[in-house]
Amino acid sequence: MGDSMSNLKSDGKDKVKIDVDDNLLIAQCFVFFAAGFETSATTASFLLYELAKDQKSQERARQEIRDWLRKRDGRLVYECVTELPFLEQCMDETLRLYPVLGVITREVSDSYRFADGLSVERGLRVHLPVFHLHRNPKYFPEPDAFRPERFAPENKHNIHPYTYMPFGEGPRLCIGMRFAKMQVMAGLVTILKKYRVELAPGMPRTIEFEPKSFVTSSKHGIQLNFTPLEERGV
Repeated sequence: MGDSMSNLKSDGKDKVKIDVDDNLLIAQCFVFFAAGFETSATTASFLLYELAKDQKSQERARQEIRDWLRKRDGRLVYECVTELPFLEQCMDETLRLYPVLGVITREVSDSYRFADGLSVERGLRVHLPVFHLHRNPKYFPEPDAFRPERFAPENKHNIHPYTYMPFGEGPRLCIGMRFAKMQVMAGLVTILKKYRVELAPGMPRTIEFEPKSFVTSSKHGIQLNFTPLEERGV
């Protein structure tokens, strides 16, 4: 499907031809849900974990949610993806700290020589160390700190190109990006408007990662306490 969409924007002769039928469309829908469930749930868990450690950011996100719901008569709609800027900043920062895939693999489409003399040949598989880039102090000061303001409109220009790639980059950018963001945002809106989230007793403030997991995950899970908030009208 990605190749088919790429063809629409390409005038090249080498095009991938795919017959789009019901089975292909059904398969694509299945991949959207199958690939998007665990990854989105993991991201939401890490985001709640960071907000549990940072109560000030949690309260700011909650107030933003309540103000937004008040304007929407309490209805949760798709526009939450673009109309909750601080919550989105929190999600972007969470994806920086905990990218779903710590390494992305790509195949070189054309041989290329870099300015420093390094050459890569067509067909070579290249591994992009996403986790390392996201935690590199050269690109992100205090790389292990949760700082949503990195992604505020006035600061985003400080992020160097191709140093933040939670969904990949370029023509192979994850086609499920907006779907994944919508799931996480909708889940966080539902939770934060009703509950205060805190670390459970014994839950460490630093995550130990599971080295055997395909996606970024906590080795010992994430334990949180959810305290119901006083009901407020929206």
